[in-house]
Amino acid sequence: MKKTFLLGFIFFALSTSLQAQAALFALLFGDKVATENFNVSLEAGGTFMSYSNLEDHGRSKMGINFGIGGNIKLNDNWYVCPNIYFMAKRNLFLNHYSLNSGNAELDLLYTDVPTRIKLDYIDVPIFFSYQTNNKRYRFSLAPQVSFLQKSRAEFQRPEGDFTQNFDGYTRDVDYGMMADIGYILGKAHKGKGLHIHLRYYFGFTDILNDQISTAFNRSNYLSLHLSLPFITDELAEKNLESYSD
Repeated sequence: MKKTFLLGFIFFALSTSLQAQAALFALLFGDKVATENFNVSLEAGGTFMSYSNLEDHGRSKMGINFGIGGNIKLNDNWYVCPNIYFMAKRNLFLNHYSLNSGNAELDLLYTDVPTRIKLDYIDVPIFFSYQTNNKRYRFSLAPQVSFLQKSRAEFQRPEGDFTQNFDGYTRDVDYGMMADIGYILGKAHKGKGLHIHLRYYFGFTDILNDQISTAFNRSNYLSLHLSLPFITDELAEKNLESYSD
């Protein structure tokens, strides 16, 4: 019943076959490929964006991440956790920006207007994690590389918005470092666990090219993130026994 609900949610929430296939693999086969030293997980979170040195930067809406992760146990305290987020949506708002479409009449309508830039990435962070002896907390650092898939600008007017491909104005790759503090609910999900993460990302590259801004415009964000591990029933039973109230 729970798997049926999760499966329905996945296909409702995801828009591309790649995302759905990855989620479906974790859902159907995650516990079957799990061992004591390896498991996969479903990953989902919300990001609260900010950008450095953009004087005309307006408000930012929350972005979302969705993907799968791997959890490789090195010993009782240390883990390596490669993740891939096939859905990594971010937003950037400019209070004043002008359309440059080549159509003089259209460009005049959308001169000096609020503009929302939608950025779709694939994020690939690799976490190096330390877990405390009581198995409650994890502290992690991760290098992350993000590959831009799509960039669009929405020029906004009360009469209606105009959307333009913005790939030529945004850089194809972003990379940086992420710090993570995780709290583990070991008894959740019938002993399979639920990990709650608070993350901070700091980018090392500019998001926009020099046509938009010659100043540093690097992304940084806070993220509230959930990891749903898939492990065997035997390991789940051990978790129920080992985690105290």
